[in-house]
Amino acid sequence: ATKINSELIGNLGNLVNRALGFTQKSFSSVIPSPEDFDEQDKMAEEKIKNLSKDVGDLMEQNHLDRALKKILEFSAHFNQYFQHKEPWKKEKGTQTCVYLSVNAIASIAITLNPFLPQSGLKIWQQLDMKNDLAKQSWNSASELLIKPNHKIGSVSPLFSKVEDNDIEQHKKKLQSN
Repeated sequence: ATKINSELIGNLGNLVNRALGFTQKSFSSVIPSPEDFDEQDKMAEEKIKNLSKDVGDLMEQNHLDRALKKILEFSAHFNQYFQHKEPWKKEKGTQTCVYLSVNAIASIAITLNPFLPQSGLKIWQQLDMKNDLAKQSWNSASELLIKPNHKIGSVSPLFSKVEDNDIEQHKKKLQSN
């Protein structure tokens, strides 16, 4: 329950909901054109460009737990990036922050797909990507796939909070089988 609630909901779900929700409210769901990149933006773009190799190398070495942790670290980085950039203040750099954050979310959908295919697909659908996520090339996770003027779909929570009684119900169900 703690892992799901803190890592999946508090980290991954939070980033997707914040960035896409903000895009929906502040830009009528349309991805803005980025402005000039500052150092933080360049670092964020570099993280995206390295993601498929970083996660892929760990998967090839059969370090699946470390690969998933790398995706969660990537998500945490973009949560901090979004928080630090404060796009809600609508100052210079807001458009770049939204552009990079939404692209990071597309990268997460691709790299998360082998681990949590339903969650990856849900993200993909919220981004309103028309192509099949399962057929998306692995290396495309390191590209800025979402272009300015792309309109995202409707935004909804990725995960539901897990309560202790949910765990107990699942334990009882497993014991009765």
